[in-house]
Amino acid sequence: MTMAGRAKRGRCYGTAVPNAVWEFPLALPRNAFTAREVPRAGDIWRLCQDAAMLASIGAGWPPARFREESVAFIVYEMTLLHGVETPYGAVLDTKTWVSRLRRRTLSTREVRVRSREALVAAATQEWVHVEFDSLKPKQGAEETAAAFPAVDLEPSVTLPEFDEHPGPEDELSFEMWQTWSDPLAHANHPSYVDWCDEAVSRRMVEAGLDPVLLRPIAERVSFRSAVLPGEQVTIRTQRVGVIGDETLVLGHRLETERGLAAEATSIRTLAEGNGARLISAWD
Repeated sequence: MTMAGRAKRGRCYGTAVPNAVWEFPLALPRNAFTAREVPRAGDIWRLCQDAAMLASIGAGWPPARFREESVAFIVYEMTLLHGVETPYGAVLDTKTWVSRLRRRTLSTREVRVRSREALVAAATQEWVHVEFDSLKPKQGAEETAAAFPAVDLEPSVTLPEFDEHPGPEDELSFEMWQTWSDPLAHANHPSYVDWCDEAVSRRMVEAGLDPVLLRPIAERVSFRSAVLPGEQVTIRTQRVGVIGDETLVLGHRLETERGLAAEATSIRTLAEGNGARLISAWD
């Protein structure tokens, strides 16, 4: 796509393209894959982030322009449903659009990822427009809103229903690495999914299960505050429910010394069946 240049504050950006729906052929990097040759849940989240960023660039809002305006969009909640597991090298047909924009501040973005028409992932992202330095909500300009027209294509994603079946709580603590920081100088939101799966994997090892067999079904993360480099992070993970006899539902609280950073729900099973063993690992 060719876009005419437009000067703004000494920089040249593409003219906003009035597209409501953006589609990209994307691929996952090699380091996104486990020893089972399937992608990790957190890396599917990163693919969805790339889709949102590419759509923003196409609409005339690359990262550099947000910085010059001293604003940003950050995710405050995301729900993702996993479909078929995809091999390395597959071209993933990725579609994204904004389904709602409220008060030029709150934005709901949908992402759908397919491989040969089979659904790989469906995600709903809730974004908030903020001041770059303080991360406080700030109403966007009319020009910003015009670049992201809302369209109603498909229903937003929700977590599957489950039966409540509470179990014991585990705790995992670690220090946020300096090198995990993203362009906003805090932990990037897919990292929270990695951390939750690490907590689950360690419990699996203790129960004699191979964590490579962990298969994601769905997850939702609600973000409360940023996790900063050098902070101590504590994840409290508890079984909260089941779906049938094969699927485990876990609740996670992610905390720093400043308080609650996020709440998450992850739904998991085992790749080779016998998910009942995963459920029983949380007795």
